[in-house]
Amino acid sequence: MPRSVALIRGVGGPTAMKMPALREVLASAGLGEVETLQVAGNVVLDDGGRSPDEIARAIRDAVRAAFGHDLPVIVRSHAELADAHARNPFADASEGRWVQTVFLDAAPVVALEVPDGIPEEAVLDGREVFVRYPEGIGGSKLQAGWFEKRLGVTGTARNANTIAKLVALSV
Repeated sequence: MPRSVALIRGVGGPTAMKMPALREVLASAGLGEVETLQVAGNVVLDDGGRSPDEIARAIRDAVRAAFGHDLPVIVRSHAELADAHARNPFADASEGRWVQTVFLDAAPVVALEVPDGIPEEAVLDGREVFVRYPEGIGGSKLQAGWFEKRLGVTGTARNANTIAKLVALSV
């Protein structure tokens, strides 16, 4: 049975969590068999018939209670994640780490307007923004927060390599 993927925004630095502890906390919260990928808030779990909003709320509440961090959570089913990966117009770029998808908690009601004269390319498609950073991500102004501000929604970004791994883990 395909699983769901939860993307916890802002894991790291002052909000770092040990992944074994996170898995234990989420399993104790009734989220079934839980796997994590990397230390960046990538969680693969059984949905147990819960809606994405119910899963996100359960994870956010469990993280707040156990670690004291109030972090947004965005959930996609395996099918939704695989579809987003397939729709990414930049997925075939040679540098998968410089291609990101910003997963949004809702479809924006405004259009995306990327400033002229920058090397980045960005495409809004439903609840995802696909971004290509030909000169690297670090110095770009087009980070997830930039998209959140302009689109009026919450988002979290993952690179194409990580998304491919999450798709494989959630089958």
